[in-house]
Amino acid sequence: MQTRTTSKRSLIWLAAALLLFISINYAATPETPERYPAYVSDSPSPTGIKAFYTYMDNQTNAAERWHHPPDLLERQDNNRLLIMVEPSFIPATEEMQNYISFMESGNTILLLNTNPEGMFDIETLTGQENSGSVMGQEGNEYAADINSTFRLDTNNVDDVLLNDNVGAIAVEKTFEKGKLITAVAPEWITNENILEQDHLELILSLVRSQTEWETIYIDEYIHSSKNAPSLTTVYPDWLLVIGFQAILFAVIWLWFKGKRFGPMVIPREETVRFSDERIQALAAWYQKNKLYIDSLQGQADYVRLLLQERWGISYHKDWSTIQEQLESKLVSDLDVKQFINGLLNVLHQRRISKKTYVSWSKKIDQLRKEVEEQ
Repeated sequence: MQTRTTSKRSLIWLAAALLLFISINYAATPETPERYPAYVSDSPSPTGIKAFYTYMDNQTNAAERWHHPPDLLERQDNNRLLIMVEPSFIPATEEMQNYISFMESGNTILLLNTNPEGMFDIETLTGQENSGSVMGQEGNEYAADINSTFRLDTNNVDDVLLNDNVGAIAVEKTFEKGKLITAVAPEWITNENILEQDHLELILSLVRSQTEWETIYIDEYIHSSKNAPSLTTVYPDWLLVIGFQAILFAVIWLWFKGKRFGPMVIPREETVRFSDERIQALAAWYQKNKLYIDSLQGQADYVRLLLQERWGISYHKDWSTIQEQLESKLVSDLDVKQFINGLLNVLHQRRISKKTYVSWSKKIDQLRKEVEEQ
């Protein structure tokens, strides 16, 4: 009895120790960090821009995240700043026009993109080196990292804000009452780089922090893949119609050209034991060895099998005993008695000429056709 009680206590202590071990292991296991897309304002990861958003919100109390299409931007108000950091896609033409209308109403867009070509008619040039030194408008020199190999074309802009010895890094362009500020260094604004070198000072100069913005929008609409333009929005309707018609005509042309799409068809000679090639070879062998009697016998036996299958005339009966049955079945003017007598006479010979063979082969084949057709 005492042994049984001791055993129960041991099991209880073992279960308690195991439960404690599992609890400690669960508590000590680090949680998997949440993954965030790059350049989003709620991301604390190194590639996010939450630090900049928090800083601007604390300094101005005017920072907001913008998750809506650009047609909802308030165009009647001015003195608003929209910051677009490394868009995941180039908006459709209609949406780009909405952004332009937003600027024309007196607002400003700051576009930070490694290669902004294709947006707002911006053109870029290719650079090959990174000097690590950036010059401002007033000749001030800043230390900064530039990962982009692109520089901005200055032929269609109003002012160059930042540049290095390779080309323009940040430019400004006027849209009626508003402005577009473009820079090819989005990495300056990320959490991991914003406090490195002079990145914060450069970003604040582009944001123009001394300006009392009514609202500072961080555009998150451009980071959602579901907002990317589809095929029907990227291309005009007339081009889609022409493309569809071209595909349709190509299919019809291939169809009339004899092209077929489907499973592979196995050649007949690979599946049929006695293929046409073998029949031809067998016929050549009979002809070469002048086995005319054997060939006629084979034809006659085949006809007898057909007679049994089609008309019920026994294969085992002799030709001479089926004369009346043949006469009752045949509709042609074939002289059955003469045919049977002549066939038996030929089949009993040891050798026949080729002419005789051809003649009787045609007669037997004619009988075969009549039996098969009825």
